Amino acid sequence: MEPVPVLIRGTAAIDVVVLTWNDGPLLEAALESVLSSVGVSVGVQVVDNGSDPPAAPPADPRLRLVRNADNQGVARARNQGVRAGTAPVICLLDSDARLESGALARMVAVLEADPDVGLVGPVFAGQPAEASAGRAPTVRTKLERVFNLRSTYDRVERGGSTWDVDFLIGACQVIRREAWDSVGGLDESYFYGPEDVDFCLRLREAGWRVLQVGDVIVDHPPRRRFRGLLTRRGTQHAWAVTRHLWRHRRFAARVGRR
Repeated sequence: MEPVPVLIRGTAAIDVVVLTWNDGPLLEAALESVLSSVGVSVGVQVVDNGSDPPAAPPADPRLRLVRNADNQGVARARNQGVRAGTAPVICLLDSDARLESGALARMVAVLEADPDVGLVGPVFAGQPAEASAGRAPTVRTKLERVFNLRSTYDRVERGGSTWDVDFLIGACQVIRREAWDSVGGLDESYFYGPEDVDFCLRLREAGWRVLQVGDVIVDHPPRRRFRGLLTRRGTQHAWAVTRHLWRHRRFAARVGRR
């Protein structure tokens, strides 16, 4: 059964996809913040990626649970959630993020103001804007982050309350479904990272704009940089990042930037 948005006259419909894996109370707080949103009509797709015990979100007609028997990875599970909805706007939200009540409405308004904008995202509370968005990562910036030499990405030129970026991390992204469909959603060959950056760069290469909205603040803890480099998961992540950097090695030229 699909979630039933509570339709409010004059408001935009948005599908919010929340992926969870053994998140417990964090998931409850994230969902409460989504369901308390004002100025939009929300339908929520919760994708449980094999939690043990299984996730038990609250009963709400706006909410649908998609349950996987095991962990399908971030990209595949989020694609599942997006396919479960039909709204013209999508929000991908981490289970440890919390929205202010007007955050979705403000981001949707920015998205709808310009048909060339495919994706928008916020600044995270207590963090500089460049901690979660900026110019496309390079080998240099990736290595500096791995060795804890920096916690931000290369800054872009700002103007006004919104500014163009190459990417925004996937903790909170608001996306035009038309743009999502135009690039085929997230690349499922990535299991965990950097599928979010790859998605943004593919949008940019397809001609869509990606904006960070400076007057929307979302609560989300700083992304933990991957430290277990000698573990199996660490090796897989390192290979995914290497493949990503090779795939987008000519990104600047393809989007017309020197």
